[in-house]
Amino acid sequence: MDALDILRVLRRRWKITAVAAAVLVVLVGAVLFLVPKQYKVTAISLVTPALSQDVQNPYTVADRVQSQMAALLVTVLTSPAVTDWYTAQGANGTIEVTNANGVTDTSQTDSPFITIIVTDKSADGAVHGAQLVRQRALDELKNRQDAAKVTAAQRLILTDVLPPADPTTTRASQYRAVGLVAALGLVLGVLGVVIADRVLTARSRREPAPEQPVAKVNGDHRQGVLPDLRPVAAPKDESPTIKFSPVRSEEKQGGGSRR
Repeated sequence: MDALDILRVLRRRWKITAVAAAVLVVLVGAVLFLVPKQYKVTAISLVTPALSQDVQNPYTVADRVQSQMAALLVTVLTSPAVTDWYTAQGANGTIEVTNANGVTDTSQTDSPFITIIVTDKSADGAVHGAQLVRQRALDELKNRQDAAKVTAAQRLILTDVLPPADPTTTRASQYRAVGLVAALGLVLGVLGVVIADRVLTARSRREPAPEQPVAKVNGDHRQGVLPDLRPVAAPKDESPTIKFSPVRSEEKQGGGSRR
């Protein structure tokens, strides 16, 4: 069965198609109503050297060490143990930590930027999650440098480019749910119409054809019973007859005397 055959079936069973379309519209509307909108917070931090006598403007200093440290922090912040720690601290939203403004493969990038994206059902939850991830990044950076006994002049810090605040509304989850329900409903609806068409066609073929009306002869016709025989009146004989009128005797005599 190709697309043209399916279109013919949908057109032939237009009532069933209309019902399936109405049900699909109701389901899509219900998904839009039930799936809540979400909030997203994006925070961007930059790994820079700490201010010192040698570094007066950290934004003008670009070193591969900063990029390596950013890649290290992204690896730690996305590890399963740290992800579980986010959940234990009350961050229930979706957390994404990437390097180089969205590139997840840190081994192929060379950027000192760390991008944190948190999506949650509430605005406060999104902000809390972004702040939690940023604070964990600060702690990891400080603890590792403390363990390596790095001097203050050589330390690296995180500088906020975009702070974790100002949540924005996103409907990405709603659009994904609507797309999934619409696609699945469309497939199931078309399949249901095709199956219903085959069932109805097979049922109509199994039903016996209606009997043709039989003309009544000599009374009502009943199957298996001989009709009652009724005497039929014989047709009247309407053959022409010749009638003779009698002749009076006076007319006969008068006629004879005239002669």
